[in-house]
Amino acid sequence: MKVIAVDDEQIILDDFVNMLSGMEEVSDVKGFTNCDEALNYIYESDVDVAFFDIRMRGMDGITLAKKAKVIKPSLNIIFLTAYPEYSLEAMKIHASGYIVKPALIEDVRKELKDLRTPVAESTDVRIKVQCFGNFEVYIDGLPCPFKYIKTKELLAYLVDRRGAYCTNGEILGALWEDKEVTLSLENYLRNLISDLRSALKSYKLDNVIMKKKGMICIVPSAINCDYYNWIEGDPLAINAFNGEYMSQYPWAEYTLAGIESKMMN
Repeated sequence: MKVIAVDDEQIILDDFVNMLSGMEEVSDVKGFTNCDEALNYIYESDVDVAFFDIRMRGMDGITLAKKAKVIKPSLNIIFLTAYPEYSLEAMKIHASGYIVKPALIEDVRKELKDLRTPVAESTDVRIKVQCFGNFEVYIDGLPCPFKYIKTKELLAYLVDRRGAYCTNGEILGALWEDKEVTLSLENYLRNLISDLRSALKSYKLDNVIMKKKGMICIVPSAINCDYYNWIEGDPLAINAFNGEYMSQYPWAEYTLAGIESKMMN
């Protein structure tokens, strides 16, 4: 499971993060002394469990928990504090657990085994696609590397088409609008498709792309995409729209115009 911890005391935070990192139940752990940075991380990443101190400089842990629940209602929040008197407030916001410092590994392990929202095993979507602003692709939280720069644009176009099969001719016309289609350009597109499939295969993500003779498409359910979430009416995705969509690609202006039109209605 993926875990974060928030405490404004760096030494205490480091010790606790070290404890978590040594537990087999925890696959990934990050620590934060800044509450706003923690909230941004919860929004941008898949987090299963959050350990929050309560009395902190600036934003207190109860307020942090309420904001985190707005971002991700299913987030398991466990308070880790030296003050037992806040347990009632913790119950009111449906916290998963409450540990009084100093934290013992047995107490932490017990809370992780009895989470309010159970954590599914290895079923999370691993590829995150950002369309608002510049187009970016992350796999397991890291930028996805491609052999060719143009491969990224190819993937962007497939994401924009939202699962519709795209012919090679359609892709050539979109990505090289002003260029004559030559045999060399057609071969280059084949190299891009091969590069895209190889990159995804190296992460064991063969299910993200489907291909048949002369056609290729994205599998929408295999990715976590802000644009797709916006279409579904996700409030967070709606708020994330900043007036830009795949800004580095001119052909994306048509979709941007459609988004802006819907936003005005």
